[in-house]
Amino acid sequence: MAATSIIADGATELASSDFTLAAGESTTISIRGHGGKNMRVRIQCKQSDSTYTDFGVLDAQNTVVVLSAPGVFRAVRMPSAVSFGVDRS
Repeated sequence: MAATSIIADGATELASSDFTLAAGESTTISIRGHGGKNMRVRIQCKQSDSTYTDFGVLDAQNTVVVLSAPGVFRAVRMPSAVSFGVDRS
C-alpha cells in the first residue's frame, strides 16, 4: 500500500480522521518531514463510549509504528515549533 497523508504538514495540534482495522489487517503510521526534537504524535484507539485512549507515541527517536489489532484508531499531532505531517500505509 502506498503512503497516504492522514495529517497534513503543520505545527498545530490536529487529529486525523478515524480509520478502522479489521481482524488480520495491519497498517504503518509514520512521521513525515524533519520536525526536529519536539515532534510528537499520539496514537489513540476509540473506545465503545466514543472516547479515545492513548496507547502509543511517535517522536524524533521513534518515527514509525505498525498497528495490527482490530479496532478504530487515529493519530494526533501535538503542537510543534516546526512543521511536520503523518502518513499511513
